Amino acid sequence: MKYVKTLLLAGLSIPLALSCALADQISSLPTHELEMGCEGQSCEADTDLQQARDYLIKTARPGGTMVRQGPDLAIERLHPEFAKRLAAAIQAARNAGLDEAGIFSAYRPPVFGVGGFADKYYSLHAYGLAVDMYGIGRPGSPEAQQWHEIAAAHGIVCPYGYRSRVEWNHCQPTRLEAVKAENPLRETIAGSGPIDLERMFEVGSRFIANAESTIATVVAERIVRPVNVIRALVHARHQARNSQQAAISIRISSRISRATRLATRQSRLPGKTVQPTRAKLALLTKRPK
Repeated sequence: MKYVKTLLLAGLSIPLALSCALADQISSLPTHELEMGCEGQSCEADTDLQQARDYLIKTARPGGTMVRQGPDLAIERLHPEFAKRLAAAIQAARNAGLDEAGIFSAYRPPVFGVGGFADKYYSLHAYGLAVDMYGIGRPGSPEAQQWHEIAAAHGIVCPYGYRSRVEWNHCQPTRLEAVKAENPLRETIAGSGPIDLERMFEVGSRFIANAESTIATVVAERIVRPVNVIRALVHARHQARNSQQAAISIRISSRISRATRLATRQSRLPGKTVQPTRAKLALLTKRPK
Protein backbone atom coordinates (compact mmCIF):
# COMPACT_ATOMS: atom_id res chain seq x y z
CA MET A 1 0.00 0.00 0.00
CA LYS A 2 2.87 2.33 0.77
CA TYR A 3 4.29 1.84 -2.74
CA VAL A 4 0.89 2.41 -4.32
CA LYS A 5 0.50 5.74 -2.53
CA THR A 6 3.99 6.77 -3.58
CA LEU A 7 3.27 5.93 -7.26
CA LEU A 8 -0.04 7.78 -7.17
CA LEU A 9 1.57 10.87 -5.72
CA ALA A 10 4.35 10.69 -8.28
CA GLY A 11 1.83 10.28 -11.10
CA LEU A 12 -0.03 13.40 -10.03
CA SER A 13 3.04 15.50 -9.38
CA ILE A 14 4.79 14.84 -12.69
CA PRO A 15 2.06 16.29 -14.92
CA LEU A 16 1.69 19.18 -12.48
CA ALA A 17 5.40 19.88 -12.63
CA LEU A 18 5.36 19.72 -16.43
CA SER A 19 2.41 22.12 -16.58
CA CYS A 20 4.16 24.59 -14.32
CA ALA A 21 7.34 24.37 -16.39
CA LEU A 22 5.45 24.95 -19.62
CA ALA A 23 3.61 27.91 -18.12
CA ASP A 24 6.92 29.44 -17.07
CA GLN A 25 8.34 28.98 -20.59
CA ILE A 26 5.25 30.49 -22.27
CA SER A 27 5.26 33.52 -19.97
CA SER A 28 8.92 34.12 -20.79
CA LEU A 29 8.32 34.23 -24.57
CA PRO A 30 8.33 37.66 -26.31
CA THR A 31 4.87 39.04 -26.98
CA HIS A 32 5.30 39.10 -30.80
CA GLU A 33 5.91 35.33 -30.80
CA LEU A 34 2.58 34.72 -29.06
CA GLU A 35 0.52 36.84 -31.51
CA MET A 36 -0.98 35.09 -34.49
CA GLY A 37 -1.66 36.79 -37.84
CA CYS A 38 0.21 39.36 -39.91
CA GLU A 39 3.85 40.26 -39.61
CA GLY A 40 6.01 43.08 -40.98
CA GLN A 41 4.75 44.49 -44.30
CA SER A 42 1.56 42.45 -44.04
CA CYS A 43 0.59 44.24 -40.82
CA GLU A 44 1.41 47.60 -42.40
CA ALA A 45 -0.77 46.74 -45.41
CA ASP A 46 -3.67 45.79 -43.14
CA THR A 47 -3.27 49.05 -41.25
CA ASP A 48 -3.25 51.07 -44.49
CA LEU A 49 -6.38 49.30 -45.69
CA GLN A 50 -8.22 49.90 -42.44
CA GLN A 51 -7.24 53.57 -42.45
CA ALA A 52 -8.46 53.87 -46.04
CA ARG A 53 -11.80 52.25 -45.17
CA ASP A 54 -12.23 54.49 -42.13
CA TYR A 55 -11.59 57.57 -44.27
CA LEU A 56 -14.07 56.44 -46.94
CA ILE A 57 -16.74 55.92 -44.29
CA LYS A 58 -15.97 59.28 -42.67
CA THR A 59 -16.21 61.22 -45.95
CA ALA A 60 -19.13 59.29 -47.46
CA ARG A 61 -22.57 60.73 -48.15
CA PRO A 62 -24.44 57.39 -48.00
CA GLY A 63 -27.24 56.89 -50.48
CA GLY A 64 -30.10 54.42 -50.26
CA THR A 65 -28.14 51.23 -50.98
CA MET A 66 -25.40 52.11 -48.50
CA VAL A 67 -27.91 52.87 -45.77
CA ARG A 68 -29.85 49.70 -46.52
CA GLN A 69 -26.88 47.42 -45.85
CA GLY A 70 -24.89 49.74 -43.59
CA PRO A 71 -22.04 52.02 -44.76
CA ASP A 72 -19.41 49.88 -43.01
CA LEU A 73 -20.38 46.75 -44.96
CA ALA A 74 -20.71 48.64 -48.25
CA ILE A 75 -17.14 49.94 -47.85
CA GLU A 76 -15.72 46.71 -46.45
CA ARG A 77 -16.77 44.85 -49.60
CA LEU A 78 -14.92 47.22 -51.93
CA HIS A 79 -11.79 45.63 -53.35
CA PRO A 80 -8.87 46.50 -51.00
CA GLU A 81 -6.71 48.03 -53.72
CA PHE A 82 -9.65 50.07 -54.98
CA ALA A 83 -10.44 51.28 -51.45
CA LYS A 84 -6.88 52.53 -50.93
CA ARG A 85 -6.75 54.30 -54.31
CA LEU A 86 -10.16 55.84 -53.72
CA ALA A 87 -9.26 57.14 -50.26
CA ALA A 88 -6.12 58.79 -51.63
CA ALA A 89 -8.04 60.33 -54.54
CA ILE A 90 -10.80 61.73 -52.31
CA GLN A 91 -8.25 63.22 -49.93
CA ALA A 92 -6.43 64.86 -52.87
CA ALA A 93 -9.73 66.16 -54.25
CA ARG A 94 -10.70 67.71 -50.94
CA ASN A 95 -7.29 69.32 -50.65
CA ALA A 96 -7.80 70.72 -54.15
CA GLY A 97 -11.09 72.40 -53.25
CA LEU A 98 -13.72 69.70 -53.74
CA ASP A 99 -14.61 69.87 -50.06
CA GLU A 100 -17.60 67.51 -50.20
CA ALA A 101 -16.13 64.78 -52.40
CA GLY A 102 -17.10 61.35 -51.11
CA ILE A 103 -18.85 58.09 -51.91
CA PHE A 104 -22.60 58.05 -52.52
CA SER A 105 -22.98 54.39 -53.51
CA ALA A 106 -20.39 51.61 -53.10
CA TYR A 107 -20.81 47.84 -53.03
CA ARG A 108 -24.36 46.62 -53.63
CA PRO A 109 -25.63 43.07 -54.23
CA PRO A 110 -27.67 42.10 -57.30
CA VAL A 111 -30.74 41.38 -55.16
CA PHE A 112 -31.18 45.14 -54.55
CA GLY A 113 -32.19 45.51 -58.20
CA VAL A 114 -30.45 48.88 -58.54
CA GLY A 115 -28.51 50.09 -61.59
CA GLY A 116 -28.79 50.55 -65.32
CA PHE A 117 -28.20 46.94 -66.36
CA ALA A 118 -31.20 44.66 -66.81
CA ASP A 119 -29.00 41.82 -65.54
CA LYS A 120 -27.75 43.14 -62.20
CA TYR A 121 -24.87 40.64 -62.24
CA TYR A 122 -23.36 42.78 -65.01
CA SER A 123 -22.77 45.64 -62.56
CA LEU A 124 -19.25 46.12 -61.18
CA HIS A 125 -20.85 47.36 -57.95
CA ALA A 126 -21.79 43.73 -57.20
CA TYR A 127 -18.10 42.79 -57.09
CA GLY A 128 -16.79 45.73 -55.07
CA LEU A 129 -15.26 47.28 -58.18
CA ALA A 130 -17.31 50.46 -58.61
CA VAL A 131 -18.64 53.47 -56.71
CA ASP A 132 -20.81 56.48 -57.45
CA MET A 133 -19.40 59.77 -56.21
CA TYR A 134 -20.93 62.78 -54.50
CA GLY A 135 -19.66 66.36 -54.29
CA ILE A 136 -17.85 66.49 -57.66
CA GLY A 137 -20.08 69.04 -59.37
CA ARG A 138 -22.67 68.66 -62.10
CA PRO A 139 -22.12 66.79 -65.39
CA GLY A 140 -19.76 68.72 -67.67
CA SER A 141 -18.72 71.15 -64.92
CA PRO A 142 -15.12 72.18 -64.19
CA GLU A 143 -15.43 70.40 -60.83
CA ALA A 144 -16.42 67.15 -62.52
CA GLN A 145 -13.49 67.44 -64.92
CA GLN A 146 -11.17 68.18 -62.00
CA TRP A 147 -12.34 65.05 -60.16
CA HIS A 148 -11.86 62.87 -63.24
CA GLU A 149 -8.28 64.06 -63.59
CA ILE A 150 -7.51 63.55 -59.89
CA ALA A 151 -9.09 60.08 -59.97
CA ALA A 152 -7.06 59.08 -63.03
CA ALA A 153 -3.87 60.21 -61.31
CA HIS A 154 -4.67 57.74 -58.51
CA GLY A 155 -5.42 54.76 -60.73
CA ILE A 156 -9.20 55.19 -60.94
CA VAL A 157 -11.18 55.04 -64.19
CA CYS A 158 -14.39 57.04 -64.65
CA PRO A 159 -15.29 55.41 -67.97
CA TYR A 160 -18.32 57.44 -69.08
CA GLY A 161 -16.54 60.80 -68.97
CA TYR A 162 -17.28 63.92 -66.95
CA ARG A 163 -19.82 65.17 -69.52
CA SER A 164 -22.11 62.14 -69.20
CA ARG A 165 -25.47 63.34 -67.89
CA VAL A 166 -26.19 60.11 -66.02
CA GLU A 167 -22.90 58.34 -65.25
CA TRP A 168 -20.44 61.23 -64.83
CA ASN A 169 -19.95 60.22 -61.18
CA HIS A 170 -19.43 56.47 -61.77
CA CYS A 171 -15.82 55.41 -61.09
CA GLN A 172 -13.96 52.09 -60.90
CA PRO A 173 -10.41 50.68 -60.79
CA THR A 174 -10.80 48.73 -64.03
CA ARG A 175 -11.58 49.26 -67.71
CA LEU A 176 -14.03 46.38 -67.59
CA GLU A 177 -17.43 47.67 -68.72
CA ALA A 178 -19.64 44.80 -67.56
CA VAL A 179 -19.27 41.40 -65.91
CA LYS A 180 -20.71 39.04 -68.51
CA ALA A 181 -21.71 35.42 -68.00
CA GLU A 182 -18.32 33.96 -69.00
CA ASN A 183 -16.37 36.18 -66.58
CA PRO A 184 -14.87 34.23 -63.62
CA LEU A 185 -16.10 36.95 -61.25
CA ARG A 186 -19.62 35.59 -61.75
CA GLU A 187 -18.70 32.44 -59.82
CA THR A 188 -17.70 34.40 -56.72
CA ILE A 189 -21.09 35.91 -55.83
CA ALA A 190 -24.74 35.06 -55.33
CA GLY A 191 -27.72 37.36 -55.54
CA SER A 192 -27.41 38.33 -51.90
CA GLY A 193 -23.64 38.95 -51.92
CA PRO A 194 -20.20 37.33 -52.08
CA ILE A 195 -19.98 33.55 -51.72
CA ASP A 196 -16.38 33.97 -50.57
CA LEU A 197 -15.23 37.56 -50.04
CA GLU A 198 -11.50 36.80 -50.30
CA ARG A 199 -12.06 34.80 -53.47
CA MET A 200 -14.03 37.70 -54.96
CA PHE A 201 -11.14 40.04 -54.18
CA GLU A 202 -8.60 37.58 -55.59
CA VAL A 203 -10.40 37.24 -58.92
CA GLY A 204 -11.12 40.98 -59.05
CA SER A 205 -7.39 41.73 -58.83
CA ARG A 206 -6.96 40.35 -62.34
CA PHE A 207 -8.99 43.20 -63.80
CA ILE A 208 -7.59 46.18 -61.90
CA ALA A 209 -5.86 48.69 -64.19
CA ASN A 210 -2.47 50.19 -63.47
CA ALA A 211 -2.20 53.89 -62.69
CA GLU A 212 -0.17 54.71 -65.82
CA SER A 213 -2.96 53.57 -68.13
CA THR A 214 -5.60 55.63 -66.30
CA ILE A 215 -3.47 58.78 -66.56
CA ALA A 216 -3.03 58.11 -70.28
CA THR A 217 -6.81 58.16 -70.65
CA VAL A 218 -7.02 61.73 -69.34
CA VAL A 219 -4.12 62.86 -71.53
CA ALA A 220 -5.79 61.35 -74.58
CA GLU A 221 -9.08 63.07 -73.72
CA ARG A 222 -7.31 66.43 -73.44
CA ILE A 223 -5.90 65.92 -76.95
CA VAL A 224 -9.05 64.53 -78.54
CA ARG A 225 -11.38 67.18 -77.18
CA PRO A 226 -9.72 70.20 -78.93
CA VAL A 227 -9.54 68.20 -82.15
CA ASN A 228 -13.25 67.46 -81.93
CA VAL A 229 -14.00 71.12 -81.21
CA ILE A 230 -12.02 72.19 -84.29
CA ARG A 231 -13.81 69.63 -86.44
CA ALA A 232 -17.17 70.87 -85.18
CA LEU A 233 -16.27 74.48 -85.95
CA VAL A 234 -15.11 73.61 -89.48
CA HIS A 235 -18.29 71.61 -90.08
CA ALA A 236 -20.45 74.49 -88.80
CA ARG A 237 -18.61 76.92 -91.06
CA HIS A 238 -19.18 74.73 -94.11
CA GLN A 239 -22.86 74.45 -93.25
CA ALA A 240 -23.15 78.22 -92.87
CA ARG A 241 -21.42 78.77 -96.20
CA ASN A 242 -23.71 76.28 -97.94
CA SER A 243 -26.76 77.90 -96.36
CA GLN A 244 -25.60 81.34 -97.50
CA GLN A 245 -25.06 80.13 -101.06
CA ALA A 246 -28.50 78.51 -101.06
CA ALA A 247 -30.08 81.77 -99.87
CA ILE A 248 -28.33 83.74 -102.64
CA SER A 249 -29.56 81.28 -105.27
CA ILE A 250 -33.12 81.64 -103.99
CA ARG A 251 -32.95 85.43 -104.13
CA ILE A 252 -31.59 85.36 -107.71
CA SER A 253 -34.30 82.94 -108.82
CA SER A 254 -36.93 85.15 -107.21
CA ARG A 255 -35.67 88.25 -109.04
CA ILE A 256 -35.62 86.45 -112.39
CA SER A 257 -39.17 85.23 -111.86
CA ARG A 258 -40.32 88.74 -110.94
CA ALA A 259 -38.68 90.23 -114.06
CA THR A 260 -40.26 87.57 -116.24
CA ARG A 261 -43.72 88.20 -114.82
CA LEU A 262 -43.31 91.96 -115.34
CA ALA A 263 -42.29 91.44 -118.97
CA THR A 264 -45.25 89.15 -119.54
CA ARG A 265 -47.74 91.71 -118.18
CA GLN A 266 -46.24 94.51 -120.25
CA SER A 267 -46.38 92.42 -123.42
CA ARG A 268 -50.12 91.95 -122.95
CA LEU A 269 -50.85 95.70 -122.83
CA PRO A 270 -52.38 97.04 -126.16
CA GLY A 271 -49.94 98.92 -128.40
CA LYS A 272 -46.99 98.08 -126.16
CA THR A 273 -44.44 95.40 -126.68
CA VAL A 274 -41.89 96.59 -124.26
CA GLN A 275 -39.27 93.99 -123.42
CA PRO A 276 -36.84 94.41 -120.58
CA THR A 277 -33.46 95.41 -121.81
CA ARG A 278 -30.45 93.27 -121.13
CA ALA A 279 -29.09 95.96 -118.85
CA LYS A 280 -32.28 96.01 -116.81
CA LEU A 281 -32.43 92.23 -116.63
CA ALA A 282 -28.79 92.14 -115.54
CA LEU A 283 -29.56 94.72 -112.87
CA LEU A 284 -32.48 92.68 -111.57
CA THR A 285 -30.43 89.51 -111.43
CA LYS A 286 -27.35 91.14 -110.01
CA ARG A 287 -25.79 88.93 -107.35
CA PRO A 288 -26.19 90.58 -103.96
CA LYS A 289 -23.08 91.27 -102.00
